[in-house]
Formats: sequence, C-alpha cells, structure tokens
Amino acid sequence: MPRSKAEEWLAVALAEQALPGWDLTREFPFDKARKWKFDFAFPSQKLAAEINGAGRHQSFKGMTADYEKWNEAVRQGWRVLLFRANAINPTSAQRAAAFILEVLCCPPSTALDSGE
Repeated sequence: MPRSKAEEWLAVALAEQALPGWDLTREFPFDKARKWKFDFAFPSQKLAAEINGAGRHQSFKGMTADYEKWNEAVRQGWRVLLFRANAINPTSAQRAAAFILEVLCCPPSTALDSGE
C-alpha cells in the first residue's frame, strides 16, 4: 500500500528531530498473528504513531477494525499516538514529531500518585 503524503511529511520531520539511539521503524509488525503494523514505532519504548486518513478508516467496518487493533496494542503494552492525515502538513508534521519526541523522552510514571 502506498504511503500517504502525511506519512512522508511525518517521516521527514522525525528524521530531522532524531536522537541517537532511536529505533524508529516504519510499518512495524507488532502482531504477527493478525499481521497488524504500526505506521511508525519505537519498539524499544513500545511507542507507536498511527496516521489515519480518509477511506477505510472512516467507514464503520474500518473504524471497528482500527479500534480492535489499537486495543490489542494497548493490551500488549504499547502506547499508541493517533494523528489525522488531513491535519498533517509539512509544518504540523514538525509539531507532531516534537510531540512524539516529548512522549518518547518522558515515559509514563509507574508510581501511583495519590494526589495528596
């Protein structure tokens, strides 16, 4: 399947902001049984980014399949960031890459915060 312009713009932005040691992988197969892949993944951190465009992602069947995929990813310990293809352009791709970097560099805390 050909990659969208939004995916290509995000790939360029991520390459421009890359840190040494990143294991960014495109089309990463996270579930071999279902043959599911992430658009972008950092396997060592179990962080993925998905870009959803028009077409199958907007149909009931497509959305249902996407939800199943994302829920399974979470069950397997992945964090999945979602981006809309029509919201990604060369400028917003830079912001999306910066956000991914922020999440990548600041993993969630495992400590429980009682809020007191």
